[in-house]
Amino acid sequence: MHGLRNGLAVALTLAGATFAGTVLADDVTLTVSRWAGPQADAQQKLLDEYAKQAGVTVKLDAIDYGQLKQKQTLNMSTKTGEYDLIYVPEAWFNEYADAGYLTKLDDMVKDQSLTGADWNYDDFSKSSLAVYTAKDGSLEALPYFAQTPLLVYNKDEFAKANLQPPKSWDDLLAAAKYFHDQGTGIALPFKQGPAISNVMAVLLAGNDTDFFGKDGKLNLTDPAVVDTVKFMQQLGQYSLNGSNGWHWDEVNKVLQFGQAPMGITTSGLFTALEDPNASNVAGHLGYLPIPYNKQAAGLLQTWAWAVPADSKNPREAFKLAAWLDSKAALTEMSHTDPSFISFRTSLASDPDLANAAPWLAAANEAFGHGVTLPLQTAAPELLDALSTGLSGVVTSSQDPAAMLADVQAKEAGKF
Repeated sequence: MHGLRNGLAVALTLAGATFAGTVLADDVTLTVSRWAGPQADAQQKLLDEYAKQAGVTVKLDAIDYGQLKQKQTLNMSTKTGEYDLIYVPEAWFNEYADAGYLTKLDDMVKDQSLTGADWNYDDFSKSSLAVYTAKDGSLEALPYFAQTPLLVYNKDEFAKANLQPPKSWDDLLAAAKYFHDQGTGIALPFKQGPAISNVMAVLLAGNDTDFFGKDGKLNLTDPAVVDTVKFMQQLGQYSLNGSNGWHWDEVNKVLQFGQAPMGITTSGLFTALEDPNASNVAGHLGYLPIPYNKQAAGLLQTWAWAVPADSKNPREAFKLAAWLDSKAALTEMSHTDPSFISFRTSLASDPDLANAAPWLAAANEAFGHGVTLPLQTAAPELLDALSTGLSGVVTSSQDPAAMLADVQAKEAGKF
């Protein structure tokens, strides 16, 4: 792994950081809003280097995720101009775009004086750009970071059992049953909450169906949806003891300490699994898209950089966003935190990154048919109702079709 300063110097050069003909004023201050945590800490070093090289001041307002949306919305709705660049997930994007909070970026992404000559806009995956394209067809955020649930399995345990890594629903059920009969099973994030509905979304896409029909109406009683939830119920029967009440973190921990032969967890937590100082199984794990009935699929849980419409420095803010999204800066970020997955397709096959992040190939296969959770205004209520219903189904003999019909009846009128 190359040094941070050397890597960033390369990143700045590739991103057009010489700023020929477009030198920024010394008194420009850019304020960036994002959630706090390890990724923010790593990003602070990037921002400090950018500020030094670009001759601007960059302030990072990193706050608890639970307060982030409220603070961003308050500032943009009252047009305080406090923020120049905000970190926004796909779940909030349509609300922000519909409210007119965001700057349209279509002209900026084509302006080499802002992006640098080597930025290569075509390198972004089309699915990621679609997520951050508003209803009027304008791009209003630059896709940056993604994670998706994947299946993690212990290669040694599978070899001892003479089992092949599971790809289909039948394969997964057979492997889970085998290990359950041996006293373990599959670790599942089936606690009532967002993780179980995330898994459902991936399994629906892998069964070539969705929460909604082609007419845009809620479609939970469709036979393919019912079959998907029946599969989740069957899989829950072979779960590691107690894991039907777990979220991502608990699943990750038992995998990390070699207490489960396989489990479903999210890629944003995978760095801990391959850290030899923190994991009992580093180097012994395999990664696959969640097994599917018809096609590999993944969940686009994404974050992007957007320039608020009330920013006092929109062009300078976009220049910073483009630099953060340059291939070299993204490569540096991925080396700093291997669980960081960007949307540049050229990085999907980077051998150095693949060595540091052995899940990268599986994640990119899953992103090939990436879907988002429902993004409509009423979607949070729907997902809450489904997570409650799913949690009940996987821990009991409750009829999946009846549960789905009940949620359909209660929620359909909201869409």
